[in-house]
Amino acid sequence: MRKRAGLLGAALLLALLAACGGPKAAGPYTLGGTVSGLRGTLVLETDGQTVTVAQNGPFAFPQKLPDGGYYRVRVKTPPLFERCSVTNGEGVVKGADVTDVAVTCQDKAWQGPVELEPSLAGGAARVRAAFAGDVPMVAWEEGSSVYLSTLSFGGWSLPARVNVGNAAYPALAGNPEGRAVLTWTEVDGGVRRVFALSSYRESWSGPEAVSTAGRAVHSEPRLSMNASDRAALAWIEDDGANDRAAVALYDGHHWTSPHYVSQAGANAGDPAVAVNNSGDVLAAWKQGSRVYAALRTGGVWGAPSELYTGGLNTSMPQAFLDDAGRAYVAWDIQPPGPGNPAIALASYNPQSGMWTSHLNFEYGWRPVLAGDAASGRLAFFWLKDGALWVRVYEDGDWQDAEALSPAGSNPGPASAAMDAAGNLVVAWQQKDSDGVRQVYAAFRQYGGWIKPAGRDDFLSFPGRDVRPPGSFGNPAAAIGEGRALVAWSQDDGSGRDRSSANLYW
Repeated sequence: MRKRAGLLGAALLLALLAACGGPKAAGPYTLGGTVSGLRGTLVLETDGQTVTVAQNGPFAFPQKLPDGGYYRVRVKTPPLFERCSVTNGEGVVKGADVTDVAVTCQDKAWQGPVELEPSLAGGAARVRAAFAGDVPMVAWEEGSSVYLSTLSFGGWSLPARVNVGNAAYPALAGNPEGRAVLTWTEVDGGVRRVFALSSYRESWSGPEAVSTAGRAVHSEPRLSMNASDRAALAWIEDDGANDRAAVALYDGHHWTSPHYVSQAGANAGDPAVAVNNSGDVLAAWKQGSRVYAALRTGGVWGAPSELYTGGLNTSMPQAFLDDAGRAYVAWDIQPPGPGNPAIALASYNPQSGMWTSHLNFEYGWRPVLAGDAASGRLAFFWLKDGALWVRVYEDGDWQDAEALSPAGSNPGPASAAMDAAGNLVVAWQQKDSDGVRQVYAAFRQYGGWIKPAGRDDFLSFPGRDVRPPGSFGNPAAAIGEGRALVAWSQDDGSGRDRSSANLYW
């Protein structure tokens, strides 16, 4: 009877276990959940292990956890242009797989305009923007001084004056490694010279005089910086007889002496410069109505090449140089009378060593080039028919032209920047539906453009005029670490122009 009773007890226990879904596994147990809204690649972590997620739906960490094991799921690396939050990400394993961790991702957004210098007198102009690693930086000219503000620990720093004497024409550049360079012109010894500050991970050194002592600078300096801490700076300098295009190079520690790239005996103007990740340099400039370029490869400057023989008015050359040695220079050609202005684009083939100029690459004016030297991707922006247009060069071909600005009001010249993945930000100003000058931006991510929905989809303060383009009021754009920055000068409501910024964060 005892044996029979034992069998009956065992059968009853099995029946109860079956009714409860069967015997519980002893573990270990899976930790996972679901991801939604993802458009890029996400890395999650918990207790030393990670999982990379590239699509929406279920996910699970590779290593299982024991019963009673503690977990805390966090975002280690978010998608480049998204913010992701975790729900149900912390707890203890309770004898079963964890499947309710929810990760929700959404696009980053413009955070809203911020005034950077409410304590200064006003009159901000020539605003410049850059990223040094993930640190946004803005520089501007105001009251014969140059100021710098950076964003760290959640707030913009008080503006720091960087010059000693009468200063103007700031230029600012940074790279993903955390290096930044700020240059400007300042009266020294009775003549205007170029000075520079450099920074690594927000530790600044300088200033250092870059241009030739005793020789006056007669232009706004143009600055380019690569991902390997090298920079190139171009300006126009009086050599004692003529205005010459000069270039100085920065190796991450020191500036070289200026090198005159333009010919002696002729006046140069409108300098442009670009440096690639090998430290090769492209300089471009005007002489009268002619356009020239010079390349520095393997540490040696080549002779200037004439890209346009003149005959019509030219202005504002733009330069780009990639790591394969391909070079591009764009400029305006303005015919006399009411004819349509054209934009020329010259390209250099390093295999043949030859320049080719396309004098009617597009019709319009004010070209802007923004590219990535490593990949060779390049964006070409210009103004035409009351709109801002763009064409992107990638995969060996120019893509179709696309209008970026909302219809209804003529936009001003653009400022643009590209990151290593080919993502782009471009900023400009035009009037809103109330006739007030405002700042607009378009963003290219994952191969598609996010454009303003209309004339009231702007980034600046409503109801206040942005400083007009003709008085050094063009906005500045920068991109870095999956973030974008646009900066400008705008009326504070009392008639004083103040530097302002908006972040895509």
